[in-house]
Amino acid sequence: MKPVPHFLPPLQNVIYGYTRRVFDETAMNAQSFAMSLADKYLALTAPDVRTVPFRLGDDLAADMRNNAQILRRYMDGTVKVLPADLIDAWVLSLPEPFRAECERDLSRRRGLLPVRMVVAGGASRAVGLAELASEFGQLLEAIAPALADGRVDVADLPFARRILDESDDLISAVLAVRRQVQAILPEISAT
Repeated sequence: MKPVPHFLPPLQNVIYGYTRRVFDETAMNAQSFAMSLADKYLALTAPDVRTVPFRLGDDLAADMRNNAQILRRYMDGTVKVLPADLIDAWVLSLPEPFRAECERDLSRRRGLLPVRMVVAGGASRAVGLAELASEFGQLLEAIAPALADGRVDVADLPFARRILDESDDLISAVLAVRRQVQAILPEISAT
């Protein structure tokens, strides 16, 4: 018997799904997101390799209409393929927690966990600790219903996806704190 092929959904569908959630669950709409996306895209992408005609000029109303129209054409399927040079700007334009969730799902497609880069300075360590505590609390909240009967089995399937998501988030937060500690090790041995 041949194994049933398991195809991943197109990458752009994952990104569009989180974008739709942003529109449904926040005050952000297509126009405001398109302007944020245009700003991020123009800041991250060199002019000679840009493939998307976003505009940020003197006429704010015209730029908003133009950029929102570009966004809608991607999301409604008029433009079939999300250009590679737009992917990073799009994901980075998603507000939290949607961006982190999207990053996790995109990384999971390749069997990876996203881990934030170490940022120099004391403030990043305090934020890292707060994030670590928050992620641990979210994992406990997700796993509590599954462990209510003292075991994890098929009856806990409705909780499985959230448990996996929250455990991945906690692992990523722990790895980020670990990297912060690793970053100071050369300084410790040098003194």
